[in-house]
Amino acid sequence: MSTSVISSDQSRSAAPLPFPFGPLLLAALPGAGPAAGGNTIQLLGLGLSGVTGVMFGTTPATVVSQDLLGLTVTVVVPAHAAGVVPVTVTNSSGTSNSVSYTYLGTPAPTPPTAASINPASGPVIGGTPFVITGTNLTGGTVTVNGVAATVVGADPTGTLLIGITPTGAATGNVPVVVTTAYGSATVPGGYTYV
Repeated sequence: MSTSVISSDQSRSAAPLPFPFGPLLLAALPGAGPAAGGNTIQLLGLGLSGVTGVMFGTTPATVVSQDLLGLTVTVVVPAHAAGVVPVTVTNSSGTSNSVSYTYLGTPAPTPPTAASINPASGPVIGGTPFVITGTNLTGGTVTVNGVAATVVGADPTGTLLIGITPTGAATGNVPVVVTTAYGSATVPGGYTYV
């Protein structure tokens, strides 16, 4: 009488899967945005079908749409303090790994700088058009020897400020100052009334 032996070794009964069972996040595009939130981004990955929640740190995001293949999820970013937070997605298979998203703070106000005025001289009667070159000049006012000049405008980058000189008190070199809401800058060399 023979006896059959059935092996209890089940190690060869199933082959390992090529990627994890749960959702896998690869990237958040774009990977940064304002601290106020409200912007829309896409999360890219694998196995993202049926996402039930997306977290930015501990704050839930609003899911706008997801594709049927489970490759992308579109979300509206919630508000959060400036800094880097982990982003995760959850579906019926579990919670994904995290990818980083950076909340950008409001840039600090930058004072103006002034490099030059052109022309650097003109008649004491005033009325001479001029251009001041510098940075952060948008919204600036100009005084020539303490007297307000007429400002015509600035270019969109804030590097040029255009104006017209006021009447001077006398001939000679006088200071020129540009002032914005964030500070003042003196133009090197000033302006010379002739």
